[in-house]
Amino acid sequence: MIEDVFRSARSARRVRSCLLAPTFEDLIAYLAERGYPAMTIHKYVVALEHFDSWLQRTRRTVSSVDEAVVGRFLQDHLPRCHCRTPCNRTIQDVRAPLGHLLTVLRSTGRARPAEVATRTPGEELVRGFEAHLRDERGAADVTCCYSARYAREFLDDQFGGREIDFSRVGPVASTRFLAARAGRWTPASMKVAAVSLRRFFRYLHFIGRIDGRLAQSVPTIAGWKLAPIPRVLTDKQVAGVLAAFDRATPIGLRGYATTMCLVGLGLRPCEVSALTLDDIDWRTGTITIPATKTRRADVLPLPAPVARAILAYLRRGRPSATTRQLFVRHGTPAGVQAGAGHVRVAVKAAGVRAGLAVGSVNANLLRHTVATRLIRAGATMKDVADVLRHRSIDTAAIYAKVDIGALRDVAAPWPRRTP
Repeated sequence: MIEDVFRSARSARRVRSCLLAPTFEDLIAYLAERGYPAMTIHKYVVALEHFDSWLQRTRRTVSSVDEAVVGRFLQDHLPRCHCRTPCNRTIQDVRAPLGHLLTVLRSTGRARPAEVATRTPGEELVRGFEAHLRDERGAADVTCCYSARYAREFLDDQFGGREIDFSRVGPVASTRFLAARAGRWTPASMKVAAVSLRRFFRYLHFIGRIDGRLAQSVPTIAGWKLAPIPRVLTDKQVAGVLAAFDRATPIGLRGYATTMCLVGLGLRPCEVSALTLDDIDWRTGTITIPATKTRRADVLPLPAPVARAILAYLRRGRPSATTRQLFVRHGTPAGVQAGAGHVRVAVKAAGVRAGLAVGSVNANLLRHTVATRLIRAGATMKDVADVLRHRSIDTAAIYAKVDIGALRDVAAPWPRRTP
C-alpha cells in the first residue's frame, strides 16, 4: 500500500521506518475505499510523518494517542515547531489527517476507545429536553436542534458553570434573555427563541423542576401573520440560473438536476438530498418524497424536464457508489450522500454566474417561485398547499399576495372626498 502512494523507494523506506508505519497501511486503504485521490493520501501521510517524529521525540507510544495527545501536538508543538523541513506546520493541514488517524487506530484496536465526556447537569437537562421533543412530541429533527440550542444558551446565560438552581430564575429572566439579543436578531429569530424557551419551561414543569407559571412569563414577540410579501424570481431569472450550470461536467449535471427538483417540484434542500434511487417509479412517472421535516412521505408526479435532468445525471454524472442515495458527493469522500448544503451552494453559485446579486438567490427563493407560478396559473390555495406539502392551507396563503396584476383587477377604487 505504501509503495502505491510513494513511488520513490527512498520515500517508501522513510515512511516504513515510522512508528506509525503499520497504521499507515490501514490508513491508506481506509482513505482509498472512501474515494480520496492518491495525491491527497500522499499529503495526509506526509503530514502524519511530522506527528510521528514528535511522538518518538516525546517518547509516546502509539497506544497513547488520543484527543488529548493530538491537542498537545496542535496547540503546543505546532506554534513553536522548529522541526527540519519539509513538514506541515499549519493546523489546517494536519487536523484532518489526525482525525482519520484516530479513527483508524481505534478501528484496528491500536488505541483506546474514545472516552465518553462527562455531561454537566445543564447538558443532561438539554439532552433530556431534546429526547422528549423527538420521542414524546414527535418534533422534526430541525425543531429539536434549534430548541435545544436556545435552551442551552439560556442555561449558560443564567448559570454559566455554576450549579443549576431554578429557584433563582424569576419571571423576568426570559425577557432579559431575549431583550439582550433584540438588536442582533431578526423578529423571526426572536420568535423562534421565545417559542423554544416556552417549550423548555413546559418540559421543566413536566419533570417537576419549575413552577408551571414560568412558561407563561416568556414574552410574545410582536409579529403579524402573512405580513411580508415573499420575494420571487421571474421566469427569465429562473431560466438564467438553470442555464448557468455546465452540464458537460458531472458536478454541473448534479447541480442542474438538484435545482430542477427545486424548480419543478418545489422541494426543500433536505428533501432533495434525501432522495434515493428507489424513490423514483419510472413506469408510473411518480416520485416519493422522503419523510423529512413533515415526517410523512408524499408521492408526486414526476415532470418530464425533472426526469430528464435526473436521467442525465445518472447516466453521465453520478460516480459509482454503493449507497442508494440519488445524489452523491464527487469530492472526497466520494460516493457518499450529498447533503442539503451541496444543494444550497449549487443554487447560490448558479445565481452568481447568472449575473444576479451575490446572496440574492437561494433554495427557498426557488420554492417561493414555484408557489407563485402556481397561483398565477390559476391554482387554488389547496393546490399550492398540496404541492408544497403544507399541513395547513393558511401556510400557503401568503402567496395569494404575489400576483400583483390580479390584485389590481380586484382592488377597490380609492374613495373620493365628497364636497
